[in-house]
Amino acid sequence: MTYRTVKQFADAATPEELFTGQWQNRPSVLDDYKPYLDDRWSKGCTNAWKMWEEIVPLGYKGSYQRIRAYLHDKRTHRSW
Repeated sequence: MTYRTVKQFADAATPEELFTGQWQNRPSVLDDYKPYLDDRWSKGCTNAWKMWEEIVPLGYKGSYQRIRAYLHDKRTHRSW
């Protein structure tokens, strides 16, 4: 590792400080549809395929897998 990399690791107070770079805060094709998906989730719909079928007519051009991954995160990161 370079001196700069070692210094960056040493200076980081939390692991989150190390998550920087070109992939952070990058827009997703799903961003415009997240409020809709969140609303459907809060109403009890947890079926990714069903939600994908609902947003494709609304103009969503992304994959089913992206929706599935988004909902997986919601399932595994519940706020208590």
